[in-house]
Amino acid sequence: MKQWLWAVAGTIALVGCASAGKGGGTQALVQVQEDKATRVKTVEFAPQPMDCGRVAHCPTLGAQWSSATPNRATLLIGTWGGQAVVEAIEFNARPHAPLRVRSKANIASTLPGVTAFVVPMDTLERVGFGKGAWVRVNTDGGVLEENMHSGDRNSLAGDALKRFMYEAYKGTDKEVSVGLLGIFTDKTYEPNYGK
Repeated sequence: MKQWLWAVAGTIALVGCASAGKGGGTQALVQVQEDKATRVKTVEFAPQPMDCGRVAHCPTLGAQWSSATPNRATLLIGTWGGQAVVEAIEFNARPHAPLRVRSKANIASTLPGVTAFVVPMDTLERVGFGKGAWVRVNTDGGVLEENMHSGDRNSLAGDALKRFMYEAYKGTDKEVSVGLLGIFTDKTYEPNYGK
């Protein structure tokens, strides 16, 4: 099943960027599937750029989650164009202390230049719903720092992460405790990517 998820992530990477440009917002980027036989829900989105957009060496973030392992997710971290190998990542999300991610996933990403890490969902909650978040990505070519979201600007990666968390927690107690109940009920939601 894990190989299937990586194949789907590759397909989403190709389709995701095209969907986002048509005004589909994060709902078009985040894919939700549910296997009726096993009752396993999967939520994922292909790596999307941080606040820097689609320029060389811009950090990208994607994620995968399954209800089979509800307390952890797989982060897909890379750079736009996939030219650098990612070794570690650190999130700085206000008001929390720096959140370091170094645990690589058992199954490597098949996407070029993307490294898969395992991370607790609690970490993603802090990053996605903090007052602001920026990321430091350690690569084989140096360190990249970029903004995910702030009070003024949002990145495609930051908005997709919020939608990802909403879809993973929808219909659970976490939806209420994290404050997601009804957050995406407006069908006309259009993200603001630094406009």
